[in-house]
Amino acid sequence: MLKKQAANIISGSRIVVAGILFCFSSITGWFLALYCYCGISDLIDGPVARKTGSTSALGAMLDTVGDILTYLALAKIFIQHKYVPTWVIVWMLCTAVGFAVSGFIALKRFGKFSLVHSLFGKILGITVFVLPFALKWGFGVIWMAVICTVSSIAAIESIIIESLSDELETNLTSIPQLLKVRKAKKAQE
Repeated sequence: MLKKQAANIISGSRIVVAGILFCFSSITGWFLALYCYCGISDLIDGPVARKTGSTSALGAMLDTVGDILTYLALAKIFIQHKYVPTWVIVWMLCTAVGFAVSGFIALKRFGKFSLVHSLFGKILGITVFVLPFALKWGFGVIWMAVICTVSSIAAIESIIIESLSDELETNLTSIPQLLKVRKAKKAQE
């Protein structure tokens, strides 16, 4: 029984630790240590769920909540200390609109608001995860430009995948994979 809940326990622990991150007012060593725990737990909860055959809607929701809380805690510090230039905020709001458009395309086409877990979405997660370290090491603005670029590509990729998919599939990793799936389905017809 515990084995089947391992992934949810990992995701749930990330939610707790992300809540603790809200207690910090700056990027300290302890903040980075807890932040690393959130990142590592985010990397392993999905593979654990797949390996134990325990993927579920609850697990996906816990994973998403953990991600959102982790990044909101980080955003809180950025806003408090004005680490993020205005151009980055505007750019990120535009890409957030792009992701929302993707979700609404899924809602209109498939009856469910959903975002794909694409390759560039995963790359975006990694680049955002590195940001507090980049700030600590003095190349934060350059790294923010990288994040903005990757987030734009990820949003566009998500819109294209949701627009071209024949059914709701949140685990398509790329546009080439989508095209391969569509080609295979046509060959079966």
